[in-house]
Amino acid sequence: MGVLSYIVDGSAENFPRLVLENSRRGPVAVNFWSPRAGPCLVLMPRLVRVAQEYGGRVLLVMLNTDDYGELAARLGIRALPLVKIFRGGAEVDSLQGVQSEPELRAFFGKYAPCSDAVVDAYGRGELTQAARLAAQAALERPGDPEAALRVARLLVLGKRPREAFSLLDALPPQARTHGEIASLHAHLALIVMALEEDHAPPPASEAEALLRAAAMAVARDDYVGACEQLVASAAHDSGFRQGLAAQAAQALAALPMACEARERIETLLAGRH
Repeated sequence: MGVLSYIVDGSAENFPRLVLENSRRGPVAVNFWSPRAGPCLVLMPRLVRVAQEYGGRVLLVMLNTDDYGELAARLGIRALPLVKIFRGGAEVDSLQGVQSEPELRAFFGKYAPCSDAVVDAYGRGELTQAARLAAQAALERPGDPEAALRVARLLVLGKRPREAFSLLDALPPQARTHGEIASLHAHLALIVMALEEDHAPPPASEAEALLRAAAMAVARDDYVGACEQLVASAAHDSGFRQGLAAQAAQALAALPMACEARERIETLLAGRH
């Protein structure tokens, strides 16, 4: 093989570096095959095509078990073809037998990072596609929300806070609990609230009124004032809008600001507890 940098031949000698070490930086798929096994020859071109689609987001290693039988035996290879996925220096999944391209695509998709695809779509101006890919990634891998976070950051930099908030707000609840996403989501909620204040109906509760006051303070870059309103809102109703006031206060505390302002906010947050 070796025609593409992300489709390479494996051996007993390069396995520790090529597979185990590389798997600490990203997913590595190892195809255990034999030129004497017909099913292996059917699977191989499908694997190559799918690997090309992923464009290097998965390293595909071809290991001929006829040449490296001892290594295959140590790895417990008993039937061919067999594709194993390695992450973090260890095997995490495997796929036995001849598979269709959609099945291989789904298998790779469980482990391949999609952040690059999301950002590429955003760069082409395809915001809807970028948001769809980010949401799909969060659904498939709730523990890996990097794609959605990267797009939201790009939208913020592009002065499009409403779209950034909508993207994060549409994520599954388990993805929104991720530290950085929770912080940015809460901060953007205040910004959007301030932008929409002129057209909003009167607040229905004291907690909501205080939350809106905090949003207007954020719009003025008055983070201490905003935090005071947020702490008061949480004191009135800690569960209002799924605890947004407390989340937003924590988000403000993470922003760059003068030492005196940070000390005041930290004192306010300490007093809450």
